[in-house]
Amino acid sequence: MLADTDTLNTLSDREFAAGYAEMVKYGLIDQPDFFHWLEKNRKSVFAGGTARAEAIARSCEAKAAVVAADERENGARALLNLGHTFGHALERATGYDSARLVHGEGVAIGMVLAHEFSVRMNLASPDDAKRVAAHLREAGLPTTIDDIDGTLPPPDILMDAIGQDKKVKGGKLTFILTHGIGEAFIADDVPTSEVLAFLTEKQTQ
Repeated sequence: MLADTDTLNTLSDREFAAGYAEMVKYGLIDQPDFFHWLEKNRKSVFAGGTARAEAIARSCEAKAAVVAADERENGARALLNLGHTFGHALERATGYDSARLVHGEGVAIGMVLAHEFSVRMNLASPDDAKRVAAHLREAGLPTTIDDIDGTLPPPDILMDAIGQDKKVKGGKLTFILTHGIGEAFIADDVPTSEVLAFLTEKQTQ
């Protein structure tokens, strides 16, 4: 595989940050040391040079490891969807208007929501959720639903969008949740009522 890192210099700050969210995702899935490294080296990654090259290499290695462990997409590869169930719903809710939200920004908000929902379900520490949000915010990414410009549909409409997500099987909601940074897992049959209550709280805060 060849990665032309010079091409990244042509991106706007917003688009680069959106791509950076995907790097962060690999740390949050099962590479806590990588997430910690990003916390210390974020500015250098954004500046370019060896830190950026290392971040890209480590991201590729992390993704390859997940894919190799589940070549037929029967299980573990779903972990790559961390943040995407909420993120896709938000993208759909904005009409895929890139002026309001680009994919990486939706993933960033989605990853924060996944960690916060895990806290709500007593699966993870609030400190980890705050740490994730703080890092993404420092990278210039949106981290809350309120960060999206314009009015969003009410929680029940967002739930409809989540219900259309490809990770819904047999009418049961499947989320990638977490026990902490680098401890993501597949949660099947997540109660719809809990998700709706969570989204309602987030849109009224």
